[in-house]
Amino acid sequence: ALLELLRAAARERLRVCGIQAPMLDLFATAASEVPIDDLAWVIAHPITLDQTQIARIQDLGIVITTHTNSYIWKRGADVLAQVGRDHENTICPIRSLLDAGVTVSLATDNVPISLWNCVWHATERIDRSSGAVIAPDERISREEALRCATVHGARLCLAEAERGTLEVGKLADLIVLPENPLTVEAPRLAGLVPDMTIVGGQSVWEKSNQTKSRR
Repeated sequence: ALLELLRAAARERLRVCGIQAPMLDLFATAASEVPIDDLAWVIAHPITLDQTQIARIQDLGIVITTHTNSYIWKRGADVLAQVGRDHENTICPIRSLLDAGVTVSLATDNVPISLWNCVWHATERIDRSSGAVIAPDERISREEALRCATVHGARLCLAEAERGTLEVGKLADLIVLPENPLTVEAPRLAGLVPDMTIVGGQSVWEKSNQTKSRR
């Protein structure tokens, strides 16, 4: 029944978001009859992906949204124990996905809310229970992580024409940070809180005002 629904969505040029890696086989079957490579179908929260799956994702034009809060920070050591050391680099393989040209968007699943946690997860890949680095070869740079949180997030939402980068003609939505996220010490990266939030070119929140109100 799900496969028939996917085929219908492909025929009608509708976008589909599926959760977890097993959806990839169904996406590919539907795409064998009606191409989907221009629709940016989404696979959300894949725990593991091997190189064959990543190549198929790239070929089908699929967009990935991650869940680093769970599969790196909270459960990384558990996932590693399940898949084994030989398959460690399949765990939330952001480096491999980016190298293959796949759009990868960071996502929090609201646990916790801030994307800075995900930026830290993607660059440091530390499991909270063991303190071990999970799949160190899959770490990405801070610049790449920021692109995943901004440019790629806009692509995920099909909103790259109006958001994701700071340029003329796009929404003036941005934050002013107290420290440079490219150089701040790694332990502080996850806890960054803006000094100011600007929406549509207007300041809607300032840390200094919040401090004054508490006083």
